[in-house]
Amino acid sequence: MKDGPAEFYPPGNNDPNIVDTTVQPEVLQWMYDNSWQAAHVEWHAIRACNIPGGGGLSKVNICSFTQLIPEDQNCQTAGDGYQFLVFHRHMIQALKQLWPNHSEQFTGFTKFPTSAEDVPPQWRSAWRDWDQAALEAGKIGDEIDKPENLARFPDEGTLGFWLQCNVGQRLRTANNMPWVGLHFVLHAKWARPGNTAHGVNNTSTNIDNYMFWKLHGWIDNVWERYRLAKGLLPTDQKLKDDLAAQCREMDTEIKIIQQDLTPDDVVDPNEPLPVESGFFHERVRPIFESATNLCSGCHAESGANASLSLGGHISSRKIVDGLVNQPSRGGGQFKLVVPGDPDNSWLYLKAAGRAETAGCRETATGLCITGVMPPSTTGPTVSQQQLQILRQWILDGAAGPP
Repeated sequence: MKDGPAEFYPPGNNDPNIVDTTVQPEVLQWMYDNSWQAAHVEWHAIRACNIPGGGGLSKVNICSFTQLIPEDQNCQTAGDGYQFLVFHRHMIQALKQLWPNHSEQFTGFTKFPTSAEDVPPQWRSAWRDWDQAALEAGKIGDEIDKPENLARFPDEGTLGFWLQCNVGQRLRTANNMPWVGLHFVLHAKWARPGNTAHGVNNTSTNIDNYMFWKLHGWIDNVWERYRLAKGLLPTDQKLKDDLAAQCREMDTEIKIIQQDLTPDDVVDPNEPLPVESGFFHERVRPIFESATNLCSGCHAESGANASLSLGGHISSRKIVDGLVNQPSRGGGQFKLVVPGDPDNSWLYLKAAGRAETAGCRETATGLCITGVMPPSTTGPTVSQQQLQILRQWILDGAAGPP
């Protein structure tokens, strides 16, 4: 893969003054294959659901997934400013991990660009000098670790709000002028009229653009210098947890897009799970989530095959409720788990490789799909010891966590 920007021209027009710049084709294709462009749109859209007229950019009616709507909404709170910073860092880090030898693609400006020499050659002919307010704001960003600038921003969220939000959007709790909407003016700086298919101001595809990562990388650099000046480190557990939370949210939005999920199919991936105990939680659930059986890979908390969740970010209580006396999909007349009766519990029959001989009868609502689960052509992959644990749980009444 090459480094630097890839050039993109509109069909039939190779005028160098209209050229746009994208990330390299390999990166572009990966992002499309994994619905990153669409997920980026939904991430922003769900943060406007509680704002009049918000959520309109969504292609999946994201506001109907009420369990996912964050309390912090777009440019309303410092909490939203913080999430803005964390989410875009998650994307930057993920791409750098995928292409460690080409991290230049996702590395920001080393300083706020103040002249044509600071931008790629494709953009130099279009350079226009900033107004004084933008220059002053950029200088604050470049010198964020100076005491007088640190004093403007009492926390990371306030800084993120200032970097993200537009002119006229201010936190009542902070007086951190000049307020010029750096995020917006940086986006607008590299919008190419007449060539917007991958444009940095095209909300559907702006992450395609090479300059998107230059400007967001600069914002990330400002944030990191602020953190270091405040004694915060990249290894801090809170930051790691918050990055993981943004990763889980984006992954859920990708599943909604790719699998055409409904709100009933989705749980909040960042909802704290209860502390649980008991035979199912401690002995049975680990069978489903083991690296050998991989049941929860297909039967996770969201978008589960056959609407059957066996693991992931979901409570053991909810797993049990979805099993006990619930109809099977693909098991004819059988229920998933019948307390006290493993030989008539479709979950056990499938895991034990006995579904084919169990006498399944097709019903008006279900076929009989009798193959062993997890899928195998050579018989059960669940060990005899694990099968005995599963059988004992059902024999004892299939109780959930106390």
